[in-house]
Amino acid sequence: MEIRGIWLTTTASKVFNSQRNIAEAMNFLADTGFNVVFPVVWNNGFTIYPSRVMRENFGVEINPQFQGRDPLAELIVEAKRVNLAVIPWFEYGFASSYQKNGGTILAKKPEWAARDYAGNLLTKNGFDWLNAFDSEVQNFLLSLFLEVVKNYQVDGIQGDDRFPALPSEGGYDPKTVERYRQEFNQLPPANPKDPQWLRWRADMLSNFLTRVYREVISINPELIISMAPSAYPWSYENYLQDSQNWVNLGLVDLIHPQLYWREFELYKRDIDRLVANQFTKQQLPLLIPSVLLKQNTYRIDAEHLRQALNYDRSVGIQGEVFFFYEALLEENKLLANILKSEFYAQSVGKLDIKEIKNNSFTHRRINSNYTYLNTSQANNLKVQFDWVEPFSEGMAVVKMGYKYGYIDKTGKQIGRLQFDNAKPFSQGIALVNLNNKYGYIDTTANLVIKPQFDYAQSFSEGLAAVKIANQWGYIDNKGQTIIPPKFDDSKPFTEDLAAVKIANKWGYIDKLGNIIIQLQLDDATSFSEGLALVKIGNKLGYINKTGAVVIEPQFYEADIFSEGLAPVKMGGKWGYINQFGEFIIPREFDFAKPFAEGVALVNVGGELKQDKEQGTADFVGGKWGYIRKP
Repeated sequence: MEIRGIWLTTTASKVFNSQRNIAEAMNFLADTGFNVVFPVVWNNGFTIYPSRVMRENFGVEINPQFQGRDPLAELIVEAKRVNLAVIPWFEYGFASSYQKNGGTILAKKPEWAARDYAGNLLTKNGFDWLNAFDSEVQNFLLSLFLEVVKNYQVDGIQGDDRFPALPSEGGYDPKTVERYRQEFNQLPPANPKDPQWLRWRADMLSNFLTRVYREVISINPELIISMAPSAYPWSYENYLQDSQNWVNLGLVDLIHPQLYWREFELYKRDIDRLVANQFTKQQLPLLIPSVLLKQNTYRIDAEHLRQALNYDRSVGIQGEVFFFYEALLEENKLLANILKSEFYAQSVGKLDIKEIKNNSFTHRRINSNYTYLNTSQANNLKVQFDWVEPFSEGMAVVKMGYKYGYIDKTGKQIGRLQFDNAKPFSQGIALVNLNNKYGYIDTTANLVIKPQFDYAQSFSEGLAAVKIANQWGYIDNKGQTIIPPKFDDSKPFTEDLAAVKIANKWGYIDKLGNIIIQLQLDDATSFSEGLALVKIGNKLGYINKTGAVVIEPQFYEADIFSEGLAPVKMGGKWGYINQFGEFIIPREFDFAKPFAEGVALVNVGGELKQDKEQGTADFVGGKWGYIRKP
């Protein structure tokens, strides 16, 4: 879906001055080929619509310039008439005013002011700032977003380089200072760009965006969450906007980095960096960059415009958002005519919100709270993530967007959601993947073995299998090599033995690396209850720790022994055998898993479906249930 967007401002623009101007602008934009508009609804301490929130808090319902009108409602009517989507733009975000010493907002609520290290009102580039970490301020801003999505037929909401944001010089108000002291047992550093201080504050803003996302989609899951931050990492270092994290956590449906360069080569440089480093192929549909058409006396020239849009399309970017509308009218509509005759000559129709949402996590987050049931306690634990795993050693793996992390049994997040993959804790250490390398963390989420391995497994019996330069070996919990990499494949140690593979044959080694069971098997699994499931030829059976076959290979599918029984498949059906190979539970299931705590998961009526394109297989259909041990 190609996004063709434009910002509509109240600064240096007459669009909002009358409903007639609005109608003419919508007609012109639709005729040019645009399909979405981003009208300003919040700037300089005023709304551009009648706001109950503003009236109740500050006694001012709307920007006095528009008293007696509802420009947002007027614009929605005219935009819908010509099939333009409307995504209101909360331009000022956490900025209260421009060169007005805080304006109306801080005149009434001075306690809402953001403070720099000297304790002064935080002002940067003329903008006066609210304290973005204050809960009352956050609730106020959120209430503006929510009243718009509740009261108007809009297609989404948008923040920009001031939402969520705060200049990195801020955060020195007493409440934020105390929160930091309680967490780190020290006062915030005087250096506003201290790495820990930056990260802590940026994460608080990301947490608030998480809340905004969830509350907006709970009202209408089809609303687009759009953000237009300054370019990363500059925006992170200067305004605490961690847009990389927003994308990774699935907190945006569309993102429009403000690449406001006046030279094409600089614009191209940033696009290359975004495509190569910030957005994966899966995330690229979210990237719709902002292009500067006009600012003060500057206006983009025709060649620069053509170069930027052609380059976007050459790297797979599906559209752009322009700042701002008035530039399209200048010089006898020169830029508009270029768009209409060249880039927008072919209509793309209405904005396809469903297609945009298909690339997001919204559908996974509607009514998707997970509850941990603790049978030994009265209370249950509810958590809000896209995926959760069972607890292991008091910690559980959780996932949000594209990133993994951990929570403890109180639901407290331990560390950041920062890993590309994560495994349950085992022996006080957890395996994690970061930037295509594997390493290990402790229960405080600190790296104890830095990511360095091409692949790895969780710790078991004091050792972990790791892959280096296409060979597998074993390390201890200090990261020291105990068994050098020399195997083509390997599995975890259990019951003092580990299955290893060399030249397409499997055998077993001890913890000194000595071969205990010769490499003569076609496949092998870890030992469990004294037996290991192995493959000889094309059949599965079980051996003991001397390598002797105790249950002849006769099964096409099987699993490990647990609680004295193992699920096996014979004649198209699954049942359970004992350690003598005798069926204790008859073959009557279409799928079966090992027993755990006296019960086992089984399926009746389902089947294995192959996905040849993905090279995967999933068991689908039928009915699932649990059986008890006889």
